Amino acid sequence: MAQNQRKKNQKTTSSVRDSGNLKVIMYIVLVVVGIAGAVSLGSAGGSSKPATNSGVTVPGGVAPAEFQKVTVAGDALPQLPDTGKDPAVGKAAPTLTGYDLFGRPVTIDPGSDGKATMVVFLAHWCPHCNREVPVLNEWKAQNQVPANIRVIGVTTASRPDQANWPPSKWIVAMKWPFDQFADSEKQDAAAAYGVGGYPFLTFIDAKGNVTSRASGEIPSADITKAANTAAGVK
Repeated sequence: MAQNQRKKNQKTTSSVRDSGNLKVIMYIVLVVVGIAGAVSLGSAGGSSKPATNSGVTVPGGVAPAEFQKVTVAGDALPQLPDTGKDPAVGKAAPTLTGYDLFGRPVTIDPGSDGKATMVVFLAHWCPHCNREVPVLNEWKAQNQVPANIRVIGVTTASRPDQANWPPSKWIVAMKWPFDQFADSEKQDAAAAYGVGGYPFLTFIDAKGNVTSRASGEIPSADITKAANTAAGVK
């Protein structure tokens, strides 16, 4: 009789163990199914965020790149001569549509918002640009920028075999404080504005017409004077 009781107890213990193992197995199956369902939902487009491998960070943006596609609307400006009057003064500045170095959409459309515009073309390898950017940084820090002017820097003539490549890291290291726009590898933006050297500054009034241009290292006092003229500040 004692032997029969031991057999009965063994069967009961085995039954409890089997029941516990079954619960564990069922739990694992449910977890796996749940994970699979979550993965399936994510891959089916349930999220409105861009794919992480695309590098796109904003709606309408593109992947970050050192060169970006540029669309030009309007007539290109003539090149700035070494001496004499600037033939671009009084002409309408072309509109540039593209992206910054980090893939965000950017448009340079002088006169469209009722503000003056100052476009600064910069090359990461240019020693004059590397000296002029701190001047512009200080110009802003000293509150010399007119209230109704938009300042935007255009990285152009970028070259991987030159100093300070890539421009995306250079512009951050230089602490550029304004908007920025990435030129194409063919330098479409620079060609549209008649750029012949670096840095190259173009000042445009609120109607979208060029008021002045300058190339090389420009003192902050001259920048202020040109910016105020474009902005109509007396």
